[in-house]
Amino acid sequence: MDYIPVIDLKGVVDKCVEVENGVLSIPKSDVPTWHRVAAEIRKALNGIGFMYLKNHGIGPEVISSAFGASETFFKLPVATKSKYKKNPEISSHGWVQPGQELLHPNSVFELRECFDVAGNERFYPTPDEHTNFGEVMEKLENEGKRLMKKLLKLLGLSLELEDTDYFIKCSRHLDSDRNDPQNTITNECDLRAIYYPAIPNDLQVPTGTVRCAQHTDYEILTLLFQDDVGGLEVNDVNGKWIPATPISNTILVNTGDLLQFWTNGYYPATLHRVVIPEKEIGRKMGRYSFAYFFAPDDNTPIFPLRSNFIPISDTGRAAEEESERQPITAYQHIMERVKSAYQY
Repeated sequence: MDYIPVIDLKGVVDKCVEVENGVLSIPKSDVPTWHRVAAEIRKALNGIGFMYLKNHGIGPEVISSAFGASETFFKLPVATKSKYKKNPEISSHGWVQPGQELLHPNSVFELRECFDVAGNERFYPTPDEHTNFGEVMEKLENEGKRLMKKLLKLLGLSLELEDTDYFIKCSRHLDSDRNDPQNTITNECDLRAIYYPAIPNDLQVPTGTVRCAQHTDYEILTLLFQDDVGGLEVNDVNGKWIPATPISNTILVNTGDLLQFWTNGYYPATLHRVVIPEKEIGRKMGRYSFAYFFAPDDNTPIFPLRSNFIPISDTGRAAEEESERQPITAYQHIMERVKSAYQY
């Protein structure tokens, strides 16, 4: 597959109800629609590992408000943003300054700023610094959670798991209240606001220069909200880099490492990168985006699941037996990847 398919969630995101323990029940009349969409997702994720979602249920006003709040935050003075700097040895939450996180040790133009919304202990600019940054970010985060639960159900259906709610049951933090003092559920998924500053006038760089090195995401799935600048590229099954051109009113979704482990490679984690497009150089403009990285509960063991679609080779069976003796948890995997990105 050398293109990114568009999948329509109409008749899916608004057609299910939650039952005990947060699992989803599909009305009998809507089951064929869910299975059809699940089959489309299976084809996309088994192929290029990316898909656009339309009619996803997140209101355009929520997304546009988040972009506005993000732009306002990143234009604040460095001294102000530094008060909210992220310390990855303590927390996953906070501002990531340019150069603090690198995906490749030899990167030259990999300069970006981020703000990660994550964990139970959070801090945001005060109202006199930014009127509603935290409120708007958490609104988008909560909308992302609601959509993600539907996608986890669709993942279970796409693989025809015996328990199609398996991924939901491994993600209890979706229904937990982080403000509850009795809440002991933590996880390392986060909503990330991303800003690539405009290329300075005195710096000449060729179109296509890599701005965010090729990488895979760490978690299960990523929801990506793009502006209209573009620059994201995806490595297709033939090893060719193809553009993930922004499509209005869609969300781009891609697979991560944990889903690749769970499916023994049936849903591979796809390499992707960000390059500097001609539009960005010509207009001397920055690029804004949001990525909602979704992971299961920290203590979730990761090993190949049983499914007619998930291959179990001799190597895979040996790996599964080994993982059952000493399974890697979602938290362990993610923290290893975080340590490699942050040059402590």
